[in-house]
Amino acid sequence: MIQSKQPIKTLLKSWENERLITPLDRHFALELAEFHRQQLDQHSESHNELFLLICALLSHQLSQQHTCLPIAQILLDNPMNEQTAQCKITCSHDELMALLSQFGAIGVPQDSVPQDSLPENSSTPLVLDQGSLYLQRYYQFETQVADKLRHLAEDEIQELPTATQETLNKLFPHNPQKNAATDSPVYDWQKIATATAFTKRLAVITGGPGTGKTTTVTKLLFLMTQEADLTIKLVAPTGKAAARLSESIKASKVRLKAELAPFADTIDMNSLSRVPEEASTLHRLLGVIPNSPQFRHHKDNPLRLDLLVVDEASMVDLPMMHKLLSALPSHARLILLGDQDQLASVEAGAVLADICAGLKADKNQSAKWQMRYSAAYATRLSQLTGNDLSGFISASPGIGDSLCMLMHSHRFKGDAGIGQLATAVNNSDKSRIMEVWQSGYDELHWIEHQKTPTGNAGLEQLLTQSVSHYRAYLEMAKDPQSDPLDIIECYNEFRILCAMRAGEYGVDGINQGVRDALKQAKLISPEHEFYPGRPVIIQSNDYNLGLFNGDIGLILPDSAHQQATGAAPRLMAHFIQADGSILKVLPARLPSHDTCFAMTVHKSQGSEFSKVAMVLPLWPSQAQKQLLTKELVYTAITRAKHQFTCLGSQTVFEQASLQATKRSSGLARRLWQ
Repeated sequence: MIQSKQPIKTLLKSWENERLITPLDRHFALELAEFHRQQLDQHSESHNELFLLICALLSHQLSQQHTCLPIAQILLDNPMNEQTAQCKITCSHDELMALLSQFGAIGVPQDSVPQDSLPENSSTPLVLDQGSLYLQRYYQFETQVADKLRHLAEDEIQELPTATQETLNKLFPHNPQKNAATDSPVYDWQKIATATAFTKRLAVITGGPGTGKTTTVTKLLFLMTQEADLTIKLVAPTGKAAARLSESIKASKVRLKAELAPFADTIDMNSLSRVPEEASTLHRLLGVIPNSPQFRHHKDNPLRLDLLVVDEASMVDLPMMHKLLSALPSHARLILLGDQDQLASVEAGAVLADICAGLKADKNQSAKWQMRYSAAYATRLSQLTGNDLSGFISASPGIGDSLCMLMHSHRFKGDAGIGQLATAVNNSDKSRIMEVWQSGYDELHWIEHQKTPTGNAGLEQLLTQSVSHYRAYLEMAKDPQSDPLDIIECYNEFRILCAMRAGEYGVDGINQGVRDALKQAKLISPEHEFYPGRPVIIQSNDYNLGLFNGDIGLILPDSAHQQATGAAPRLMAHFIQADGSILKVLPARLPSHDTCFAMTVHKSQGSEFSKVAMVLPLWPSQAQKQLLTKELVYTAITRAKHQFTCLGSQTVFEQASLQATKRSSGLARRLWQ
């Protein structure tokens, strides 16, 4: 059943030294085997070795952000995927499943788990279900999240008042039903999404950048506030994303007021003021308890709200989604917004991607995604919106009635280079990617890595461009009359995004290179830790200061303090808050932070910049190659509004664009089957 050149316990240490597994993976396997030694002693030594190996593999899966270990995906001849296999499993996958079910530490559920309840085998640390091995806790997360989402998706609001229907039509004027050029149907997906969210307790509105997710939600909230006095909360995973959501809602309300001006006599415009603008983080909404993984709001102390809107849902991991759904009141509605093609959460799981998995179109279809509605709901949506959705009826709709995907980007024109490149990368279309790069789009710039005896000419070119881009805000920072808000907005015009933190082409190396280049250009004087113009990114949450992981600010002289006191100007960290005001913090009081001339692509989620430069490593290691995925490249490209530059090599860019993130999970199956 298992053959190895050395005892598995010895191999675990060797694999740790070779960085094939983490110290946590090794200790998890050893501790679990020791804890259940009594059960293991009933088996042969080979069985015990197998248990150790499987526990290490499961822990390694979790450290790679998978929520489970699919047994069928284990490489029997080389389970640890070594260059030279040190052990192998000598039975088939089916036989391995049968063996694992015999261990007392592994529970095998007989039926589905009722919502918010524990299975009979909850005392076992591991669970084997539907061909995958779970840590008990993640099994609970997955099954209960699936149950809650399915329950929410089943609830439907039966009646839509005539006045509401009329307002819906004014919010979304009638569009032609066919494209004159192609004779293909034209669908108003924003109107369909609004009707979906109005009539369902669960609505998932997805789409790429600029497809109008926030605009749609603003119109939806306006429609809802016409009908009832609701307690509505807006949240996002990070403080930066929450601030961005607040800005977007405010801008959408201004546009909506202008659009509805002709109907002011027939629509209650006062309800627009009841549409909330301020967003908070998920952690703040749930209520952080210092030094505790638990939150103040949970199943027994639910949130006090009627409607919850969660933006950037792709960043929400499985454990956090479980905590959020557990704290949701029984009567509340939930709206999830996000881009299913962006990077998944940093922690385990890919909840939004799993929710949308059932909409993936067949390979022989031209579209990447295909709506799936039940016949009854497709008929109802067609009546409400004037869009004929009969072509999207599915015999097995799953939770499709609660989903709507926005297709048309208003940020990128159909022939814009950034949009074309993002689409090609998202589709992993190698030939199209090269075609876009070679088309000479003004907004796309390629910088090739060029190693020279003294360095890298491509990197030097990027650093020179960075000095040019950052010069404007740094010169503003030297002027005591400059408004800090204007300085920060000028700084946010450009950003360098890296695939990883460490290394010459990671955040650490690029930040150092930019800092040295700016010093040489006499734009900064970084002799001390804090100097005028230094950008900082917060790495941990500080609820007392109101600073959160991912928040970005600038170290600037506090001119207001100087004018008020007449004292010498002191340096303060300046951050733009969700309401648009400036938060000033003494540098010494800042929580964990780093310099931010460059940042990771992960940290950039929820942000957009006028110009973006992405840095890819020259010769990526095997571990780095795993990080370079099409989701990462797509996310970096779509952070740019007007210009995208890439420092890299054609081979690395193509390899990354062809590699999709695959996270092992059973959530999609539980939602769609």
